[in-house]
This record gives sequence, structure tokens and C-alpha cells, in this order.
Amino acid sequence: MFHHGNGKRMDMDKLAQRVIRPAVEAIGLEWYGWHGFRRGVASNLYALGADEKIVQRILRHAHPHVTKERYIKAFDPAVMEAMERLQATVELLEASPAIVQQVSSKTRAKLLTDRAGEMAEWLKAAVC
Repeated sequence: MFHHGNGKRMDMDKLAQRVIRPAVEAIGLEWYGWHGFRRGVASNLYALGADEKIVQRILRHAHPHVTKERYIKAFDPAVMEAMERLQATVELLEASPAIVQQVSSKTRAKLLTDRAGEMAEWLKAAVC
């Protein structure tokens, strides 16, 4: 386990509370706990080109399949682009409620129905 240099164990929750969480929140992100933090580190290292064995060693996992299956989440550029377009559309609609009111309810329903399968696939790919 990590220690302060004086042989006493470091309290990881206090480290997160005093150092890591404020740093994460200072850049506009939310703290999702140690698992989320480690998963984010693993995914970003992998996206930056680190081999999965290196990521495994950094996370100190005994078995490589744990790192690959539970921690490394690859960023699919197509999924990222689709989600960014979705976010931009939602933000546009939120900023312009008059536009939403001008579109008939029948047209809104058709737009949602026509794209429902595609939207479900984007969301599934983003989450999985």
C-alpha cells in the first residue's frame, strides 16, 4: 500500500477528498469514486497508445483480462461524433424553445420514430 514516507499507510479516501476530487472538480468534471477514476485512467492511457499490459501493470491487476474487460473502455470515434451531434441538437433545442413549439407534435413524433433505432445503437455503443 502507499505510505507517507514515514512508514504509515496513506488514507486513500482522504487523498481523494483533499487532493484528487478538488482537482477533478476544478476542471469541471464530477468525481465518481475510485473505480471511475481508475477506469478513466485506464481508458485514457489506452486511447493514448499504451499497451493493455502496461495499463494492467499501472493498475496493479494480477490478471490482464480484468483490466481489459472491466477497466479499458475504448473510445469509438463514430460513437463520440454521434453523441456530440446529439448533444449539440439537444442544446440547440433547449436554447430555442420557440423552434420546438413551431414543429408540430406529429412531425416531432416522426423525427423521433425515424431515428429511434439509430439513436438506440448510438446510446448502446456509448455505454457498452
